[in-house]
Amino acid sequence: MRLRCDALSGHHVGMSEPYNRFSGQSVERLTALTDGLFAVAMTLLVLDLRVPASEAWAVLDHGLWDALLKLGPNFGAYLLSFTMLGTFWLAQHTLLTILGRSDRTLTWIHLGFLFVVTLLPFSAALLAEFHNLRLAVGVYWLNILLLGLGLKWSSRYGRQAFLTGEDQALSRLATFRRRILLAQVLYALAALICLASTVASIVALGAVQLYFIVSPRLSRARPSPSAGDDSGRSPDG
Repeated sequence: MRLRCDALSGHHVGMSEPYNRFSGQSVERLTALTDGLFAVAMTLLVLDLRVPASEAWAVLDHGLWDALLKLGPNFGAYLLSFTMLGTFWLAQHTLLTILGRSDRTLTWIHLGFLFVVTLLPFSAALLAEFHNLRLAVGVYWLNILLLGLGLKWSSRYGRQAFLTGEDQALSRLATFRRRILLAQVLYALAALICLASTVASIVALGAVQLYFIVSPRLSRARPSPSAGDDSGRSPDG
């Protein structure tokens, strides 16, 4: 009888465990969903690159050349947006690696981030079609801003929920957050150029992208040279 009561008591305790305590804990499933949505968004981008209508080039080669040149804005928006998605995909994977765990709240924050990811093909198409309008540049920049805010929110929650007392992870997260802040400042400055020239603004956004592709590290404080080091240079020098 006593054993039966203990079993019932244990069953009652298990049933009363808060749902949020064990929901959304699979980082692997979240990563898989992230990969899938980014892959779909990247694929949708290329659908805006359409073969020119046959009447534009059927007679002479220069007709085809002229038609291809008209696709320049579309290809530019495609290239910019593909690298943009690649940058944010890498950033989210880096964040999940730093945190190393998940819960229901973090999962929903990331789902919100992924929702914004799915909007980028629309923003890219709008930019390609209306690259001479400030509003198109503004909508595209807003999409980038929301992506950055999603990562910042995720990193802030993850730091409070998972990284208490983990010095190495906290240090990496601080570097991650600085990089996100720098990127968003540069994106905003590039977008502001549209007040003078929308084309120059788009080129500036591309330049920011190129910077983060070829320069993956923020500069770190150089350690002071040891007493026995005659060169006086840091290992990075």
